[in-house]
Amino acid sequence: MASDSKGDNGSAAKKAKVCHPSQRSSNIRSFKVMDVVAKADELARAGRTIYHLEVGQPQSSAPAVAIKTAQEALASDRCGYTAARGEKPLREALAGMYKNTYNVDVSAERIHVTPGSSGAFTIAFHAAFDPGDAVAVPSSSYPCYRNLLACYGCEVVTLPVDSNYNVTAVELREGQAARLKEGKPPIKGLILSSPANPTGAMLTPEELSELCAECDRSGIQFISDEIYHGIVFEGAPRAACALEFSRNAILINSFSKFYSMTGWRLGWLVVPDHLDRCVDALNQNMNVSPPTVSQRAAVAALSVDAAGELRGHVQRYAASRQVVLDGLAAMGIPSKDIAPPHGAFYMYVSLASFGVTDSLGLCAALLEEAGVAVTPGVDFEEPGSGLGEQRIRIGFPGATDNIREAMKVFKQWWESDAGRRFQNTQT
Repeated sequence: MASDSKGDNGSAAKKAKVCHPSQRSSNIRSFKVMDVVAKADELARAGRTIYHLEVGQPQSSAPAVAIKTAQEALASDRCGYTAARGEKPLREALAGMYKNTYNVDVSAERIHVTPGSSGAFTIAFHAAFDPGDAVAVPSSSYPCYRNLLACYGCEVVTLPVDSNYNVTAVELREGQAARLKEGKPPIKGLILSSPANPTGAMLTPEELSELCAECDRSGIQFISDEIYHGIVFEGAPRAACALEFSRNAILINSFSKFYSMTGWRLGWLVVPDHLDRCVDALNQNMNVSPPTVSQRAAVAALSVDAAGELRGHVQRYAASRQVVLDGLAAMGIPSKDIAPPHGAFYMYVSLASFGVTDSLGLCAALLEEAGVAVTPGVDFEEPGSGLGEQRIRIGFPGATDNIREAMKVFKQWWESDAGRRFQNTQT
């Protein structure tokens, strides 16, 4: 009987019709940096020394006071579900942060806590846009903007960045005018970050004010990704908050970067009043509630007890940033080929002057042959533009000594026959 049953199951399996992946999920592009991470981890498990300059993950842990608070919560509380929008003490602490940092009054009721900023993006896109809506992104931007918007049926509109790698009100107006001239539907939304991933570029407060005013005037839903606020370097403009200039903007932020809490998976949105009900409903249905232990720890991370530790992280990023700049200069890469690294912990580098046209292959070879992991620019540029094939992103959130050694190894490989095969500087 066992043999007959096995045969029947095998026959049934042959007859079964396979449900293929949905068209929208089949068309979504992979997040290339995570492909690099996977390969780097594979090589590390095989015993290779790997220098991680690819992923935007701080080398530091969560603030000590946050870890202690989490341990106490686990020891004394079952840590069950919370309200979908998050526990009130955390939302009140976030409201206090906006008052103390930006002198902006934000009601805790406008704040919705999510499982990471990725959960916030998903909710914001569903709340603000319908399939077919045109949503603009900077030409150099975080790839998940494009990937998720396309997956949800939106038309992704690429706006070229200016000489400082920013999209300002000027680029938005020009993009809108060009669409209207061509008889296309108007842009309905805009999302960007400042400080930006992958460039580290920042809008000045005046530029952000003008951008908010243009969005309000034109009925464009502005989504301000402020996940890298707090990580700003000497000589940079002040990191202004969109709430200083508009009540209609959606703000997205997270505890992953400045607070060094990537794996705690906690982000938040600040939403305008007219989106509050639908954002709450989406959060209820998609996420039920944010991680409880993470919420308790986040309150502590926002306290003055964590401030000194967090400032120390930024000081380390500043030192590492200089190491990368010095390393690139030693490789012969001029500063004009580097986006202005005013904030975040990335360096976005154009290798076009060296004739590089295959950043994906270059990054794969650099990792395989030298053990240095960096991210190809194709992750961040509009497909088909050719720009991503000429650019790479170098991340420096790790230990400064490791970054220094990584840049030495990168230089050795770049100047070897292995590196030169990706360079075509002949005229």
